[in-house]
Amino acid sequence: DVPISITEASLGTKITVPTIDGSVDVTIPPGVSSGTKLRLRGKGIVDPKTKMRGDQYVVIKIVPPKNISQKGKELLEQLEKSEPYNPREGLPWSNL
Repeated sequence: DVPISITEASLGTKITVPTIDGSVDVTIPPGVSSGTKLRLRGKGIVDPKTKMRGDQYVVIKIVPPKNISQKGKELLEQLEKSEPYNPREGLPWSNL
């Protein structure tokens, strides 16, 4: 599991993650959701039966800040007004 910020998830970024062979850079696409699995081909452990390297998976965890300044709150409110978005829209229970 790799924690990323809300802005990194929204805008996309490059992060460095550990593998068994050392660190590698991973591109996080813009708009990624928490729980998304990104595959690192050939960066996993060796299968003892086939002797082939497996894949490593990076699971994205979006972590919001615990404390937001007044300026940060204002900016988030501006974002909400300029880019309204309801992630629950279209769910079967969203009209209840």
